[in-house]
Amino acid sequence: MIDLSLTGCLARCGTLLKAGAILDFEMDLDDGPLSAKVRVAEASVDGAAAGDQDHGCLAGLEFLGLLPREDARLRRFLDEERRRRRSADASPR
Repeated sequence: MIDLSLTGCLARCGTLLKAGAILDFEMDLDDGPLSAKVRVAEASVDGAAAGDQDHGCLAGLEFLGLLPREDARLRRFLDEERRRRRSADASPR
């Protein structure tokens, strides 16, 4: 996972996904797996990882109708991550 938001994510994957495809998605959060349907918004070969056969592609995935419980879990996770990053940035070096 490269980036995660309330509406979707940017993921590194081993296969070039077809734009528009609907997929089952699962990602581990702190309190267990998050499951959702996603739509492949865009996909490309990752030039920076061209020699890495396991992670040679990028996919922009859009969440499709997260269940309310999953939406709440994702919001909590993202809020906690923001707090952690602010704390880490504010700590003396």
